[in-house]
Amino acid sequence: MRKRACFVLALGMEDGPRKALCGLLALLLCLALTGQLWASEQFGKVEYMPPKTEGQKHGADPIKGHVIFDKGKKAVEFQSEKGQQIASVPYDKIKSVLYEKTSRPRYTEAILISPFFLFSKTKKHFLTFQYTDEKGEGKFMMLHMDKSNAMDIVNTAEAETGQKVAREEEK
Repeated sequence: MRKRACFVLALGMEDGPRKALCGLLALLLCLALTGQLWASEQFGKVEYMPPKTEGQKHGADPIKGHVIFDKGKKAVEFQSEKGQQIASVPYDKIKSVLYEKTSRPRYTEAILISPFFLFSKTKKHFLTFQYTDEKGEGKFMMLHMDKSNAMDIVNTAEAETGQKVAREEEK
């Protein structure tokens, strides 16, 4: 009882008002977090495909991270898994958006595991934003998406940017 009395004296309130205050603080925290969620949509399991530079035979290795559709900045952003911003494209600079689904036979699996893998194909999902930079030069941002969230990202891109997403599916 003595510990409780000291605690009540330290806070200056009884159980009822303290619980109400804690509930109010929890509600305000939830509202603040919800506001942050409404301000942007974030999707994981995405890889940024860096463009080739002159003199390179192959492009750089893909960078794993997540794509963000930021309503406050009105931009599509890609951040690495470490939180480093890799690319940012303002919605008003986007000229076109292209979704591609490619499929290829699984030769390696057929050789190593079973010939039945020749009857199945591996599918990859890509989303490409064509845009102009500050200098007016044409650029693009290519993203490789996981099949689990590819359609969600495509639909969000169309809704947020106001651009119709061209769809090209290879069979």
